[in-house]
Amino acid sequence: MTPRADSDSILHAVNDKPGWGLCLLLGLTHVTLIFDGIIFLPIMIGKATPTPPDQVAFVTFATIMVAALGTLIQTLRVGRIGCGFVLFMGSYSAFLACALGAVRMGGLELMATMTMLSAPVVFFYSYFLRFLRHIVTPQIGGIMIILVALSLMPIAIELWQGGFPDRPGFGSYPNYVVGVITMTALVLLMLFGNTTLRLWTPLLGLCAGCAASWFFGILRLEQTLSAPWIGLPQWVWPGLELELGLGHMPLLAAFLMAALVSSMEGTGNIMLVQQFSLRRFRKVDYQQVQAGLYGDAAAKGLAGLCGAAPVATFCDNLPLLKMTRVASRRVGLSGAAILFALAFLPKISGFLLDLPAPVIGGMLVIICGMLFAAGIGLITSSGLGFQVGLILGLSLCAGLVAETRNFFPDVMPVALAPMLQNGVAMGGFVAMFMSLLLALFPKPRMTFRLLPRREEMPKLLATLEHVRHRFKMSDTSFHRLRLACEETFSHLCEHIADEDKTCLFDIQRKEDGMFVEIICGSQVEDVDQCLPPVHPSCADDRELSRLGLFLLARTARNVLHFHLSGNTYISFCIDD
Repeated sequence: MTPRADSDSILHAVNDKPGWGLCLLLGLTHVTLIFDGIIFLPIMIGKATPTPPDQVAFVTFATIMVAALGTLIQTLRVGRIGCGFVLFMGSYSAFLACALGAVRMGGLELMATMTMLSAPVVFFYSYFLRFLRHIVTPQIGGIMIILVALSLMPIAIELWQGGFPDRPGFGSYPNYVVGVITMTALVLLMLFGNTTLRLWTPLLGLCAGCAASWFFGILRLEQTLSAPWIGLPQWVWPGLELELGLGHMPLLAAFLMAALVSSMEGTGNIMLVQQFSLRRFRKVDYQQVQAGLYGDAAAKGLAGLCGAAPVATFCDNLPLLKMTRVASRRVGLSGAAILFALAFLPKISGFLLDLPAPVIGGMLVIICGMLFAAGIGLITSSGLGFQVGLILGLSLCAGLVAETRNFFPDVMPVALAPMLQNGVAMGGFVAMFMSLLLALFPKPRMTFRLLPRREEMPKLLATLEHVRHRFKMSDTSFHRLRLACEETFSHLCEHIADEDKTCLFDIQRKEDGMFVEIICGSQVEDVDQCLPPVHPSCADDRELSRLGLFLLARTARNVLHFHLSGNTYISFCIDD
């Protein structure tokens, strides 16, 4: 896969170390955009259930702390937990219906228990990700990102109009103008701003929107003025509900379904943050996807233990990484530190919540557009064939149907509401189900094993002759297949130290040619990162030894090499 050109324009990549002052301001911008989403579930619990105010305050405090710790884990990558990129966490709207149901049925302690029980779903999903490698692909990740943008757009439009429909001035002319000014400032700065202006685009857009809001009298600081500077909630930890019965099973099913939805969306989020954070982004690193999902599972378990609302990864703010071109890990660390501080500074939290809804809505409209573009980029990274196009179309249709929230409401079970009334969930399940059908559909194939030794090369060539006759390959296609398999096997023989470990070859005929996948139990140097020497006459020994891999890249298409769960997976396609 060739490097993405837009990734080369990154000013500060994930491992760069820009100044802490810059990172603090950018971290504050990220937090400003998503802070109301981080505490969305605690706010809804306070509004829609008879929970006492002191308990709502504690849940809000605990959710902010867990979001900060989860963001820190994702950014730093502690061992095999965390993706190592700027990935924020907070309460997740897919848990809304089941969280409110849990609080009404058994209080905050039941919600905490259900949240803890949902964490293993994410863990097992990520642990068995290697078996889903032909299903959870970058194309599916791109579809998930587009579905997120589709589900986010109605929220952005509602905020642009003024927030909830029952608020005074909803849909008024001043709200419309404030949203347009915010969007215009962002678009002009991104299109025509120099390096310095691009760096401050989100903050300048917020300032332009807030200035317009002040002019029209929309900017009100009610929560800011009423909140104390420093404060702590009363310690009212709800505990855990340990007496569960059959009556709790439908609620548990709803929590497990929501956790699976968050896993699917989290997969797309981690794929997307890689694309935005690396200068020469070539491919998705599945080990980082797996580690990020482990971090998601750990945060969910911690949320249940602390009495917080269920949390998940956020993608709403990820386009800010592309907008500012700063994806340094220090931005995530600064954002986590700001979240920790906000848990103890109610006045600052109140100011962020007082930001006018049309300003946030205008920013979200631009972010939805950037999410659409990023999702299309992931989908087309390996080409948009008929099958991928069909999956994309049907998934988007399913997501749009679910977003209407009126899909046979009298027929569908209530426990399935987290899926049937969530566009990301419904579209994601359709995409994965169709990918599963394609993976399981019987295809002409041949599998065989070889030891990674040079002496096995004649056996490989003889087996490929059988493949040629069985699949009636043309001479040109067969020579390309033989050359690609020879060079890949030679690379494995050179880099695998344990010669007793076998290499599994899986050769399939697909509608657009031959698909080859090679699996071995050792991690070897990537075959899809090879660049040709400037000139053969000045190439060193290492470059000359890698000329075979350069031939592989020129002979086959969609060459992919990734490591997952200690195994190496190499795949490529040969055109007919």
